[in-house]
Amino acid sequence: MELSAWHLVLPCAVGLAWFVWARERGRRCLAEQAAADLRQAQESTLRLLRLNTGDQRNLALTLIGHAETLQPADPSLTGLARRLLEMSDTLVEHTEAPDAPRFLTDEALALLAAIEFAVAQVVAHLGPSRRAWRVDPAFAGMMLLADRRALNQVFVSVLTAAAAATRDGDWIELSLSREKGWLCVVVQDEGTGLPVTQAGSHPEESRGIGLRLTLARSLMQAHGGNLTVQSAECVGTRVHLRFPASRLLTRTHALAEEPAGQD
Repeated sequence: MELSAWHLVLPCAVGLAWFVWARERGRRCLAEQAAADLRQAQESTLRLLRLNTGDQRNLALTLIGHAETLQPADPSLTGLARRLLEMSDTLVEHTEAPDAPRFLTDEALALLAAIEFAVAQVVAHLGPSRRAWRVDPAFAGMMLLADRRALNQVFVSVLTAAAAATRDGDWIELSLSREKGWLCVVVQDEGTGLPVTQAGSHPEESRGIGLRLTLARSLMQAHGGNLTVQSAECVGTRVHLRFPASRLLTRTHALAEEPAGQD
């Protein structure tokens, strides 16, 4: 009788264990699928938001450009446009992960052409408003090893910040300098700058300019470089885009090396 009872109990125990295992496995599969669906939905939403930030930034530039040419000028419209630009910066901050790994597709790019293309994009959205763009002729003939889309994002972000901080007729200058081990693109404007109390000792971390250049800074870091900002109220802002000298492929218009930090 005891042996016969074991013959009955053992299959039941095995069957029960299998049932519990199958049920838990099913629950895990459902949970994993739900998590994957949620991640996919979140990624789709983030992609839409990132597209919206670009459209919003372009609209803000267009509003700034038109507001500056109205007679009489409309400061309320300019203020609205700048607020729209700030909202775009906030969206970038929340939809982009600056510390996420960036995967670059490097190619040889003509530095002057890349700069002129970015300037043309910003100018197109500014519309009737005008800035005096000064581009250093030393960029001609220089080839840089970089990711085309990432480099364009960096230039457009920096130039958009400069255009938003300046007014019709102000100048924005792009110049080239060399520091030991670095090729440096300097973007300087005569805009409003940042208040001393806001800029502090680390102006690149201040709200406004800092948010606007969050993605640009991470893309520069992905290239092995860095982005720093110097800003003074009522004087203007200077952005340094430093690329490793090893990314410079040709030196048709090479400059004499300068000590690091020298303007």
